[in-house]
Amino acid sequence: MKSISKFFLVIAIFSLSLSAFSQNLGALRLFDRGVAKQNSEDYYGASEDFQQALQANPSYGEAWFHLSQVTYSLGDYSLALTYLDEADKYAKNRTDIQNLKGLILIALGRLDEARTVFSDVLKKYPNDIDSRFGLAELDLFTGSFIGAKNQYEDALKRQGNNRKALLSLALISEEMGNHDTARKYIEQALRYHSGEAEVHYLAGYLDAKQGKFAEAEKRARAAVQINPDYTKAYVLLSSILYAQKKYSNVIDLCDYLIEKNRNTSEAWYLKGLSQNRRGDWKSAISTWSTALTINPHDEVMRSGLELLIMKNLPVEDASRAEYASFHAQKGREFAKSYFGEEARYEYQRALKINPYDDTARAEFAALLGNTGLNENYLNQLKFIKQNQERAEAEKSESEKASTKLTPEQKKVNDTIEAYESLMKYSLAAKWNVDPFYLDKTRWHVGLYYTKSPVQLLHCDAEEIAAGMCADIFSGIASTSVAVQNQPVSGYGEAYRLARNSHMDYFVLLAIDESEREITLSAVVYSARTGTETAKFSSFRTGNDKFSAVLRAFRRDLLDILPVRGKILQRSVNEILVDLGSVEGMKADVVLDVIKAGKIVTNDKGLGVTFEEKNLLGTIKINRAGEEISQGTLSQTGFYDRVNVGDEVLVKFRPDEKSAEDAQISENAPAAGENGSRILPEDENAEKQKKLDAREMGLIKTPAIIQLIRGLKN
Repeated sequence: MKSISKFFLVIAIFSLSLSAFSQNLGALRLFDRGVAKQNSEDYYGASEDFQQALQANPSYGEAWFHLSQVTYSLGDYSLALTYLDEADKYAKNRTDIQNLKGLILIALGRLDEARTVFSDVLKKYPNDIDSRFGLAELDLFTGSFIGAKNQYEDALKRQGNNRKALLSLALISEEMGNHDTARKYIEQALRYHSGEAEVHYLAGYLDAKQGKFAEAEKRARAAVQINPDYTKAYVLLSSILYAQKKYSNVIDLCDYLIEKNRNTSEAWYLKGLSQNRRGDWKSAISTWSTALTINPHDEVMRSGLELLIMKNLPVEDASRAEYASFHAQKGREFAKSYFGEEARYEYQRALKINPYDDTARAEFAALLGNTGLNENYLNQLKFIKQNQERAEAEKSESEKASTKLTPEQKKVNDTIEAYESLMKYSLAAKWNVDPFYLDKTRWHVGLYYTKSPVQLLHCDAEEIAAGMCADIFSGIASTSVAVQNQPVSGYGEAYRLARNSHMDYFVLLAIDESEREITLSAVVYSARTGTETAKFSSFRTGNDKFSAVLRAFRRDLLDILPVRGKILQRSVNEILVDLGSVEGMKADVVLDVIKAGKIVTNDKGLGVTFEEKNLLGTIKINRAGEEISQGTLSQTGFYDRVNVGDEVLVKFRPDEKSAEDAQISENAPAAGENGSRILPEDENAEKQKKLDAREMGLIKTPAIIQLIRGLKN
């Protein structure tokens, strides 16, 4: 009996062992499949395989480590660190785990902790190359290209043909402007690793950056010949062909990429760009429209599409409604969350694309009314009524006879009647002026950009950014921003064009873009003297990052432009000026009156100046409307020299909060005579303006790091 029991016990143990062996075998197969996907940069597929392997064997340390690697590659750094902690439980004292931990800590912004991790590894293992790579990345984050270069050179001393060190040194040298040194390192990499597609890819990228497109094309083609599944190399090749104006070839190549993977957003973008360059804007609109159904969050492509629509489609085109609906919906979402500036921006985008969207206009009008801008609210309702009357006029006589006013139309008409009754005693009624037909343009700004030879994400991103920066100023009455549609060679050409066009200022724009981040930089110059006036840079990441940097640019530029108006009418010493509460006017604001045409920008720096002899007097505001204000004149000197058309600047504005302060627009100049902001800001806008990458809990990742980080060891 005992022997039978022993037999069954042995069988049970054998069965359990066989089951465990089977599970481990299944985990191993899943792991190997995941590694293959990881090597081909299919990180989502690899993640699934590694997680399934861990379900079969939860103590599989190597699977935890590789799961952390792919999660890091996908940008989910906190989760990657969690997975790595699990790996460390089952695979102790591994330098590759510690080095990956250091890289994750860098991405999380915990730079001091990362440096400690790498330094501790080097204390134990002075020849560990990956730790030196980590310290080099830290140096790049802090802007020390020399420090990073030294770390990579130290790694190269220990392993003379290390591919990552050679390629990183080539990229850093190019970034520092040392083209010959970059060429030396890339040639070394090609000598040692000629059979690797990534080396040819980066060699092509560096050639393209220097404008050597023929050589760049050869290198990119070599990369795709070595690895036919290398999507990034195909995209680079398409960008190089685009730079050479081989638009038909670009379209063919993009069609091939789209057929292989319909989600390749870069291919859709380049195809539409090339179609437009060939003059086939209708196909470009169709291509980009399709692409945005696949990837609706590609803001640069959407912006390019919208600029194309506004340039080519008639305002009455019915298809505009579909393109505008995206922004109208976003406006509603922002309004529900009480993000006022964002909501107004989205509604303005929607109405710019489709001015006849009465629903969006009514919602936008309600936003204005909620901030106390009753005159602007009434003006928007009148526009809606005009749209309705236009639509009614287009109907046949029989249709008109059977048409009845809808409840919405009745509500609009009743609201207009009520508000017009309230406006009987407004400043506009008293002085018999229509504020919304005044020419309030006081500032003329030229917008210019230089073009990079090649962009890895969005070719011509500079042109689209410049077009959008100018476009968002189109609804700002005081500031006329003109964009130069073609790139300039640099500062000298921009200065010449701006001065010849009699601009007040000109701006040179630059854009730096990675997959997750974007930075828009601008340097503002006086168009009269060519001296630098100001510079600002806006960094954003996450959703809506492109629209966020556009709004930041508008806000930054308006912040340095002085509030400037002119005299509209005069009755003895009672003066009407074309500045209202939206420009910060309220009781007791004091304005300087300057002879027309005698205000000039300062020779250097912010603000404006005028000769003392051209100061004609001051006006103390006693009543402010939304767009116009009246005040009492105190003249300078014995003779009365103040005339209609003379200009005004803000000399003094009380600091005390008042009801009018809530009506100040983010779309108006905000500075005093010296160029410093004098108007109070909306609290949310002020917080956003002050945020930088660190305050948002982020570390700004230079584009070069994205390239280096993607290099395989």
